[in-house]
Amino acid sequence: MSNEATKPKRPYFRPTTVQQRRLLFETYDATHDVREACGKAHVGRGTFYYWWPRYQAGGYEALEQELSRAPHRTRIPPIAEAIVEEVIAYKQAQPEAGYRSVANAIRQAHQWQPVIGPTKVRQILLAAGLVKPKPEAEPRPEVKAVHAPEAKQTVNIDLCVVPVSHEASRELVSTSLATAAKGAFSPSGQSSAD
Repeated sequence: MSNEATKPKRPYFRPTTVQQRRLLFETYDATHDVREACGKAHVGRGTFYYWWPRYQAGGYEALEQELSRAPHRTRIPPIAEAIVEEVIAYKQAQPEAGYRSVANAIRQAHQWQPVIGPTKVRQILLAAGLVKPKPEAEPRPEVKAVHAPEAKQTVNIDLCVVPVSHEASRELVSTSLATAAKGAFSPSGQSSAD
């Protein structure tokens, strides 16, 4: 069982508003009681101690500026230059190898450690000029709708595919939609008006 599955979930706390932070420290300045100030502002003690250094440094104006919550350091380390060189060397030796094959070969050389993935291999090879990016697909031509000649009319077109080896029992005659719309049409080529 993984450590993540057994670790208890932390409760989510909404970010505090400027008014809550101002009330928190106004109450604290009046009472010098952290518990009372937190209770009145409806925040936890952790929030008080999170904002306390900023309040001390800049007063109420510092409470209005929300700092970025983004991590200060990236969690994904950059690919080592030695790995980049291995990717390029492998692709030059095996030009027909795809991104996944290159990534698997590099992993295999490193005792199957997850040192690189196919997406990063693609980025490296594109930057090195060893592969060309896929050309953008041409837009499909616009298909125009065919409407019936008059309102409340429909046109049915039945298509039949006959294998080359199959012989029709009688010869079929082709006709245009305009001819078929004028009168009764029979596949034998004789109109019913005849």
